[in-house]
Amino acid sequence: MNKPSWREGLKAAAVQALPGTAVQRITLVALLLVASALRLWDLPNIPYTHEEISALIRVYPSLGETVQQGVAALDTHPPGVQVFEWAWTKLFGMSEAAVKLPFILMSLLALLLLYRFAFAWCGPNVALIMTALLATIQYTVMYGQVAQPYAAGLFTTALLADQLTRYLGSGSRKALVGTALAAVLSAYTHHFALMLAVIMLLTGSVLIVRAKRREYLIACALAAVAFLPNIPILLKQSGVKILDGWVATPTTLWVPDYLWWLAHCSVLFAAMWALLIVASVALRIRYRGGIAPLWAITLLWGVLPLLVGYGYSLWRSPVLQYSVVLFSFPYLLLGTLAGLRYMRGTWVLPAAFVTAAVSVFTLITERKHYEIFYASRYEAITHGIIEASTIPDRIALLDGPDRMVDFYLKHWGLDRAKVPYFSIHDRSAAWLDSLLGSTTASSAFYGANADAVPEHTARIQAAFPFMQERHDMDEGQTFLFSAIPVNPSLDDKKWGSLITPDAIEGDGWEVNADLPLWQDTTDQGRSPRAWDLTGQEFGILLNKPIYQIAQGDNDVIEARMNAVGVDGNGLKLVMELKEGDLTAFYRSQAFQSNDSNGSIFCAIPLADLPGHGQGQRLRVYLWNEGGRAAHVASMEVRVREGNPWLYGFFQPLKGPLRFP
Repeated sequence: MNKPSWREGLKAAAVQALPGTAVQRITLVALLLVASALRLWDLPNIPYTHEEISALIRVYPSLGETVQQGVAALDTHPPGVQVFEWAWTKLFGMSEAAVKLPFILMSLLALLLLYRFAFAWCGPNVALIMTALLATIQYTVMYGQVAQPYAAGLFTTALLADQLTRYLGSGSRKALVGTALAAVLSAYTHHFALMLAVIMLLTGSVLIVRAKRREYLIACALAAVAFLPNIPILLKQSGVKILDGWVATPTTLWVPDYLWWLAHCSVLFAAMWALLIVASVALRIRYRGGIAPLWAITLLWGVLPLLVGYGYSLWRSPVLQYSVVLFSFPYLLLGTLAGLRYMRGTWVLPAAFVTAAVSVFTLITERKHYEIFYASRYEAITHGIIEASTIPDRIALLDGPDRMVDFYLKHWGLDRAKVPYFSIHDRSAAWLDSLLGSTTASSAFYGANADAVPEHTARIQAAFPFMQERHDMDEGQTFLFSAIPVNPSLDDKKWGSLITPDAIEGDGWEVNADLPLWQDTTDQGRSPRAWDLTGQEFGILLNKPIYQIAQGDNDVIEARMNAVGVDGNGLKLVMELKEGDLTAFYRSQAFQSNDSNGSIFCAIPLADLPGHGQGQRLRVYLWNEGGRAAHVASMEVRVREGNPWLYGFFQPLKGPLRFP
């Protein structure tokens, strides 16, 4: 099959504002309408994400403050989007619809630009199927709904790819100006967009014809000069590892997990992806056709940013997230599907529509995008705190960022002083025990972020034993506990085992036979017997395989030790996971009561462990370091049913939501 040279193909496409036949254009419009519906659905009620709130908090009254304090001191991104949000919110306010709308529009414009780009390089078949995917997959839909640099960066880099392509094809000065402008916009939007823009411009310098090279290099130089004002901010940000502790270092499973997420964690959609890729490879082999620069575009534009991000995350500081390779993803996709340009024309439209239909179906039913993305933990927590402030005998506790709750109180026009709550994230166990022991409240609302101290839930429930409500959502939970019996009462415990000197509930416990017993003789008959650990460091152990007690990936294993007559803080409750003789996980909590009596809580959230603890053994034991005086009345281990949607944005859902 004879094909025109790639330069001739670009030249033919560059003169058309919207290339393709009437049927192809109608198909494109239909796909863009689907994309619009997916992104604009219930626009006023799309909640803010953590990053969006963080950005809006950093919008200061003046532009100078916003750049110096909101960007240079507190952010890792270039100032472009933050400056835009400063100006935009001055004009249109901070309602969710107003803030998100321009970013949704940018994400839609990016689809149009990427269609033109793909059409120029690979023809209508690839352009339409690629657009069907980009219009509907969660990757682009979700980030298109977020008022952050991702939708903006996708737009600016797509604009650069489109304008550079049109300049290569036509030599138009207008396209050259568009190329330089898009490069500057990309540089001010996101550092990965800046990196991709540099790669694109370098690629263009090789592909450009000799007669146009001088003006092209001048345009690139002017774009570089336009970025110079940001250099001081860039240097300041490069010395601060703001993301450390928040972004995990990528493992060898990062790429497979990324690919599975692109397939909506769905066997059906993965099969659709596989069919498209296999067809592309087979057609390419059959027709032995290729566009030489397309390999460079695929490898340099699509793969190189991923490799750079991966390497930087391993050797410097973790930065690699799905969001930062969004800009380069379309070009990797283009190279993967390039062989479909040989597909029969009669098959293209059905293939595009079936691809889009399967993508939308799995987006809604398997990824449950609209159930998860539209349920904000910060809104739920703030609503719970507000409700608690109206009930005299209810206390509100928060283990999460105060600034998010304060943002919503201000956003909803409420006086922070009239909505009291206790922030407990950085408080000691003794402080929390004192608060729980001194309160006269009969119920407690508890809002927990994903990084909440894992022992807090058990500690709060010990003071308020009856669970009235529990609500799970992405990266957060809310609870309502009561000190008095309620009907109905919820029970989220899946397994439990308790041991005292007088009773054992469950198996797996080991107690030293020579461990002496003790009882408070001043309270004979009422005080329970306890094991006397004085002079001994160990003596009580639970040893069980994880698979026998916790099958849920996100379950939480909680342990509690009740002690009396403790001298100092040498007494500890230890939880560890063993894989053979190796310790895979270790966590301990020390006795911190303000008097000599109290409880120690310790917990293991399996969601945060590789493999979720399966194949390992749980060991729970006391450690009386130093052998000081201590008496242990009981030890208990329970498994709390996990939040199956805890990391629902970026991981497979771990089951149906029992506590919506």
